[in-house]
Amino acid sequence: MQELEFTEDYLIIRQKPLILKLRSLGAGVEEGDETRITYLEAAYFAERKVLDLDKEDLLSRALVKDGLAREKYHCIRYLRERGYIVRPSLDGTGYLRLHRKGLRPGEDKTYYLIEVVPTSWQISPGGLMPSLETAGRLRKELAIAVVDLAQERPLFIKFGRMNFD
Repeated sequence: MQELEFTEDYLIIRQKPLILKLRSLGAGVEEGDETRITYLEAAYFAERKVLDLDKEDLLSRALVKDGLAREKYHCIRYLRERGYIVRPSLDGTGYLRLHRKGLRPGEDKTYYLIEVVPTSWQISPGGLMPSLETAGRLRKELAIAVVDLAQERPLFIKFGRMNFD
């Protein structure tokens, strides 16, 4: 059995020491004797030399299904470098899930849903409603991350809903 397996959506890791290292970093999802990690997370850990893989190859794999993979990667890197654990949502949506600083997945619920958008992003109030409804349904705060690839630094905008009943 291979210790690393590339699937359509994930990198599957079967090396126990590496699984333990990724768990300590709040990365991947353990399933039995293996861990699934998204290509975006794997690219970050390849850059940090936790994984002995090529970051650009992993980003290319992520770009096949997600045109905003580079923007999401920069958002993940920016937040992880500041001590946050942020992971791509595993439910098929394009959101990133941010955990409170110092808490790992499983210790606490997701704190924010982050929707990553390109710098050319323009939206009407009605266009924002599906994201707000998703965040509300999941009882999360919504943040929009506008990522300028030239600067590699996201600008975060927090949105919320209010009712005056």
